[in-house]
Amino acid sequence: MKSIAILGSTGSIGRSTLSVVESFPDRFQVVSLAAGRNVDLAFEQAKRWRPRVLSVALESQAENLKHRLKSAGITGIEVVHGAGGTVTVATHPESDFVVSAIVGVAGLEATYEAVKAGAL
Repeated sequence: MKSIAILGSTGSIGRSTLSVVESFPDRFQVVSLAAGRNVDLAFEQAKRWRPRVLSVALESQAENLKHRLKSAGITGIEVVHGAGGTVTVATHPESDFVVSAIVGVAGLEATYEAVKAGAL
């Protein structure tokens, strides 16, 4: 089984990637997700996939998401934020590979760090 990190999990490419993962549960496992600003979808993805790390854009969104996860009884997910959070997702030590689906320069640093870590 391959462990996967997805940068841009709430966008069209990220959602398509998760659809492929869902079609092959014996082949893939989601280890970390970077969701950007769509906290509602990030929450749904956290419930479904139970990643070890989930990143959102802003600190206030991360706090909101932590509260929602706790209220739902979901534990064991580290919620991070910002560019540093995206790098944390991209370089998670359990990740076998990274799907970089963040548009433009927003995902450049995390993608670069994933390449340096050997995950791309």
